Amino acid sequence: MPDLSPEALSADQARLYGAVAGGDRARDASFRLTEADGSLVGPFGALLLSPAVGDALQQVGAAIRFGCGLSPVVREVAILAVAAHWRSGFEWWAHEPIARRAGLTDQQIAALKAREAPEFEDSAVSAAHAFSAALIAGGRPDDATFEAAREALGLDGAMELVTLVGYYNLLAQLMQTFDIEVPTGEPSPF
Repeated sequence: MPDLSPEALSADQARLYGAVAGGDRARDASFRLTEADGSLVGPFGALLLSPAVGDALQQVGAAIRFGCGLSPVVREVAILAVAAHWRSGFEWWAHEPIARRAGLTDQQIAALKAREAPEFEDSAVSAAHAFSAALIAGGRPDDATFEAAREALGLDGAMELVTLVGYYNLLAQLMQTFDIEVPTGEPSPF
């Protein structure tokens, strides 16, 4: 990766940097967004390599995290399922604490990390996990899995969940391709 510290950025890269570092993610403050030199952590630095594509992606990510109708529990179950599938250290590092704040238990988090189906009291969360797992496996969910997700989340929620899983799959592949892990000084969860 080239030098992507703030002083090395082009004007387009700097605009994208500002959108990420000063947007909803920064206000949410669930995890740090920068290294000591100011460069963006995780997939956000790689998004700077192509500012037009990177900006579109960060807008999709912000819509998923801050603007969709999925509950925080459903959203974080799906994100951790993707992170576990790809062994995406950054996504797990960033989202495990968010998942805990959303109400996931140690046992549920451990099951997700082991790529197993956790037990949930809420059948809607179970349906969302089964739907996410089918998407992550690379296929079309079977009719019963889709119907359970549609019933639990609505068609809009099912669409949002497909988008969420696709987006986090994309980020995981991006980080694998560019060898992006957890921020400096943080332990790898995998």
